[in-house]
Amino acid sequence: MRPPDDLSSLKHLPLVLGAAGAFVVPAMWAFVLDKPALMLMAPITGLVFLGSGLHLKYRARYSPREALWAAVLALLFFGSLLVVATTALAWRAHRPDLQPLALGLAALMFVGGMATGFVAERRRLRVIDPATGLPAPLVPLLDLKRHRILPLPSPPPPRAATVAALTAVALNVPLLLQIGGWEANDVVWLAMPALAATVTMVLASGFGPALARALALLDIERRAGRPLVTSRLEELQAMRRGFRLSRWLSRANDTP
Repeated sequence: MRPPDDLSSLKHLPLVLGAAGAFVVPAMWAFVLDKPALMLMAPITGLVFLGSGLHLKYRARYSPREALWAAVLALLFFGSLLVVATTALAWRAHRPDLQPLALGLAALMFVGGMATGFVAERRRLRVIDPATGLPAPLVPLLDLKRHRILPLPSPPPPRAATVAALTAVALNVPLLLQIGGWEANDVVWLAMPALAATVTMVLASGFGPALARALALLDIERRAGRPLVTSRLEELQAMRRGFRLSRWLSRANDTP
């Protein structure tokens, strides 16, 4: 787990995440749950995402342990994206009896995407650096003297470009098809599989490997006997002192 490149984006993060949890996530379950269940779900997921945003804004040190919570948020948000991608197809086919199968397929894609990335990264982390005894891919990211995690490099261009291309397909092709005369409901057959493919790739290329690195860093923490935190901690703390409510919510005055 790493802080955003632009730390000022943390200012509005709680509201953005809270809105996503209260409105976007429940909306993605609309083909499965009835209205009372959605009304119950909305405040729960809203509070979970709002609380996560407040923690990231005021208290997070972007440690490996906090990265495990990011995996939970990924389950809630990206899992919901997969749910809407599969259940929308059952709805379009007028087959409500297929909704359990659609949910199972969404779960399979989530687990498969995460597992693919996780296993691939664990294989990379088995290569040990002889000088430090640590996983070789993590050595450039660690400053063990200060117990800091250095910023993770950006994803290689081909991977990022592939994800961007799939996202563009998912968002723009349905619009083009409607302009060409397709009915909106017919576009579901193309839009939802494209969305599911994009989300699965994001899980395999981003969240699965991140989970593997977080577990490896937790093991290094245990061996070092001291928690690892982001190398940008002082910068974060200085910014947090200017946030409203920082007096009560922030630990910006704590020693690193």
